[in-house]
Amino acid sequence: MVARQGGEKMKTNILLGGLLSILNFALASAVAQSTGDIVAFHTVGEPQVIHLDDHTKLTLLGTTFGSHHMAPGYENLRMANWIYTAPNTTFVWIEEEPKPSKQPVELLVSDRASTGCVSMETSSWPNGGEIQGFKLLAFPRWDKETILRVEPFRGAPSKEQFVLTNPVPGTFAHWTPEPLPATKSAGDLEVTLTKLVAGAPMPYREGSTRAPTNDPANQCVHLDFSFRVNGQSTTNWVPWPVQTTDASGNWSRGLIYAYPTNGVYRIWGRMQNGSNIPPPEHYGMDGYFYQPGLWPGRPWKVRLEFIQKSGFRDDEMVTFTSIPVKMGSQQDADDEWTAWDVVKPKLPPMIPDSTDLTPDTPQRDDEETNFPFTIIRGTVSGVHLKLLPPLLVVNRWQSSQKDISVIIGADANFNPKGMNLTVVSATDDQGRDVWTPETPAWAGHYSIEFGNVRDDIKSLNLTLALHKSRFVEFTVKPTK
Repeated sequence: MVARQGGEKMKTNILLGGLLSILNFALASAVAQSTGDIVAFHTVGEPQVIHLDDHTKLTLLGTTFGSHHMAPGYENLRMANWIYTAPNTTFVWIEEEPKPSKQPVELLVSDRASTGCVSMETSSWPNGGEIQGFKLLAFPRWDKETILRVEPFRGAPSKEQFVLTNPVPGTFAHWTPEPLPATKSAGDLEVTLTKLVAGAPMPYREGSTRAPTNDPANQCVHLDFSFRVNGQSTTNWVPWPVQTTDASGNWSRGLIYAYPTNGVYRIWGRMQNGSNIPPPEHYGMDGYFYQPGLWPGRPWKVRLEFIQKSGFRDDEMVTFTSIPVKMGSQQDADDEWTAWDVVKPKLPPMIPDSTDLTPDTPQRDDEETNFPFTIIRGTVSGVHLKLLPPLLVVNRWQSSQKDISVIIGADANFNPKGMNLTVVSATDDQGRDVWTPETPAWAGHYSIEFGNVRDDIKSLNLTLALHKSRFVEFTVKPTK
């Protein structure tokens, strides 16, 4: 892990803590960069190496600490792509041989006693994929060592491990946990947290082999809560993202799912209502779960985001009627997605015709772009939306099925943080419902996919809601 020591009256902080191999290899010399806020470490003698079951070789190159980072030994590479981060950020660098061909590995961060585990995806491939950088968002700072394993895509965690030495822990703030049940409010929404258990067995998919539950990588946080709006019980809000922090500076993010009573999933993924939470009648629910949490024994701050699924106000909704659907290919859909950055700057301000349109009435306007797009416009929640024409394409996995792809953008000054776009209703020109399996996520623009539509569809009627999430935070000491 890392520790710091001041330099000579300079603004530089040099990292002195570092890596200790399984065979107790000593630290090598540090090479400070010209910016003065990063030091790369290398092991003396043979570096730490682990092997996966498929004979992949993983070598621990070292750690970097500071505000911009490069894999140790590659700092002077002419084409080096440095990573810029917040100050006091730690990266772990691992070389993978042979070069990864498909998916990067995940890093599993545990304590020596295996009381918890935080998984992290790679943040950078600066050398064409052979070297992977992992931003160390959480580690057991109060222990002497941190244990690192890797988990291949859809594979089992490595049997071997890397060992890092931790710096001497500093003084951490004292957080006073709240007794459960605890209630927090966000506007007219009240959320009561009734349970938070760390180290619960991770539910598994029906038909798959149950993973060993004594491995913290296969455990989750089991929680439960209830909702009230204006003092009345409600079912039109669902949890989705969650962020967990502790007083030492560790943090993790995850997504919330329904916890099945028998621990077995019958359906995996998002439901027709656009969330990961199935209707209560679908199968028995025992609250919810998410992964990863942090290490138990210390209070956590758990920040929950709740998303409304129905019951929207009129000013949160906009309806587009008789939008022509055109035939296209998956390549056309991909081109529309990437072309949106070309389309967006060319859009003039939306000026409705006051004689027969209101500001919330969708309009059409042809734009000159690299493609013959017809831009369809509407305003909702004070935000101007622009839709590209729906494309009818062959499903990329099942050629017998047809899907519709709709790309939606917004004003250049639109801040999507905490905003959600929900499909309230969608029908074709014959009044048949069109189903979307998920709520679109914001990535500069939205993409809505409607699955398994009829071949004879001519146009699409679409009602959307653009609405704000609600956030609440609890300070809780998890039970085990």
